[in-house]
Amino acid sequence: MATVEKRGPKVTETEIGKIEARVGAPLPSDYRRFLLQSNGGVPTPDVIDVEGLPGSPTDVQVFFGIGRSVESSCLEWNMATLAGRLEAGLLPIACDSGGNVFCLSLRQPELGSVLYCDLQAVFGDLKASPELFHVSSSFRSFMDKLRELD
Repeated sequence: MATVEKRGPKVTETEIGKIEARVGAPLPSDYRRFLLQSNGGVPTPDVIDVEGLPGSPTDVQVFFGIGRSVESSCLEWNMATLAGRLEAGLLPIACDSGGNVFCLSLRQPELGSVLYCDLQAVFGDLKASPELFHVSSSFRSFMDKLRELD
């Protein structure tokens, strides 16, 4: 499993509860644990394969967290910035170096899955939905799939 550096400030159950209230769903337990332990940060290794994505693999530049010092690394900022661009029930949790995002599904039937949202495919067309690629069935398996670049 990847290690996480440049972690965010310690968060509380109350702060996570505010995110859950905002998205209208409880966060999967593995992701909730990650927020409590790391609150975002930079993973090592950081490469991940995205099946079906042209140019795969990609990287995980940063995991978003709550109240991080860099605004673009905050869950709240990404939720607000991507509102209306992402399908309902998708929580942006990380980005790659190209500005695309990894989202945690909070909807059935893929509850807890991590999806890659190719925002560049619809760059300039704010009404178009990004193409989605399934990456893993859970946040934990997503972390387990991170690898070094060959």
